[in-house]
Amino acid sequence: MSEIASADERFSLVVGGPFHSVLRRLGLTGADQLPTQGAAFALSLSAWLLPALFVIAQSLADDRYSGWGFFTDWTVHTRYLLAIWIMVATERYANDRLVTLAQQFRAAHIVSQADQPAFKSALAIADRRSASALAELVVLVFVLIWSSFIAHYTVALEGRSWDGMDTAGESVLSWAGEVACFFSTPLFLFLLLRWIWRFLVWSGLLFRVSRLSLQLIPIHPDRSGGLGFLANFPGIFSGFVFALSCVIAAAMVKDLRLEEQAAQLVWLALAGWLLMSIGLILGPLLVFVRPLYDLRERALIEYGRLASQHHLAFHRKWIRANRSGDELMGSPDSSSASDLNATIEAVQHLRFVPVDFPAVLQLLIAAGVPLLAVVATQVPLADLVKWIAGAIF
Repeated sequence: MSEIASADERFSLVVGGPFHSVLRRLGLTGADQLPTQGAAFALSLSAWLLPALFVIAQSLADDRYSGWGFFTDWTVHTRYLLAIWIMVATERYANDRLVTLAQQFRAAHIVSQADQPAFKSALAIADRRSASALAELVVLVFVLIWSSFIAHYTVALEGRSWDGMDTAGESVLSWAGEVACFFSTPLFLFLLLRWIWRFLVWSGLLFRVSRLSLQLIPIHPDRSGGLGFLANFPGIFSGFVFALSCVIAAAMVKDLRLEEQAAQLVWLALAGWLLMSIGLILGPLLVFVRPLYDLRERALIEYGRLASQHHLAFHRKWIRANRSGDELMGSPDSSSASDLNATIEAVQHLRFVPVDFPAVLQLLIAAGVPLLAVVATQVPLADLVKWIAGAIF
């Protein structure tokens, strides 16, 4: 048992990997090996400030170049300042919550004693994969290649911007464009894909746990067999969803300023992103549909049989025997019948997915609030306020 407990202590989907080793050597991690708020500030500021300085330098040195649009480009601010800061700053919170949720399977005795070794193995696999040097290397190579491609493609598409210009059909990056191409954008994409990798590893851990012989209680008050604590899981990624939604909203507003799109297409894109973000984050919880479905099916049979036996005995004792209602006063029989009926009703309302409305609402707010900037391009602010006020009053 002590060996299993030590596995819990070592488990983390956030700590570890070459990137954290670099941060630790730079003094940007705390005693718990997690990035500090100073690390979040330093990384986001450096990603934004370095290209900003090169914009100023080249604008002063080259009369043909004007990159002042950098400072009015909200896609730059949301990616380099906001998104990078959020993705680093929320790592400590995510780590604490993920460790707590993983430990809850054992603390609540959901994992049986016989399955403890298998649970320990699942934790070890998740911990090892989340800190995989190979995974980070693959991500790093991919983001460098992708960043180089997208930088030249953007310049060719826009013709002239702060990150470069298209000359005789060839895209030439500016000084700031080169810095963004090989540092700022790769850093943003690296952190983004790292979060996605953690999400996939966590999803794999939930899948392995769902295949164990879980000790679920059909009449548990959380209406999820005792798995209701997993409704806290989507909130761990709400900061990540908010950051990504800010980036998407800024990009959409920028594109709409350059080229007008049909209103139906814009609304469809907004609805699609909301549904996709909620669906993807809640998706891993679907692995518990089968265990909860089987639990409800067994419980309806077992508790139904018990209720039938009890109510039949109650009927014989109080109805067929023609006993008076006065005799029923003070008898526990009617109370036990009521309790059994409430038990059956609780089983009937058992959820197949351990999630509740507050969890969905939290994700909806995180994904939806940044999109209000896009909504403002389609509906004048005054009209929007009048519409909301009219709906309320």
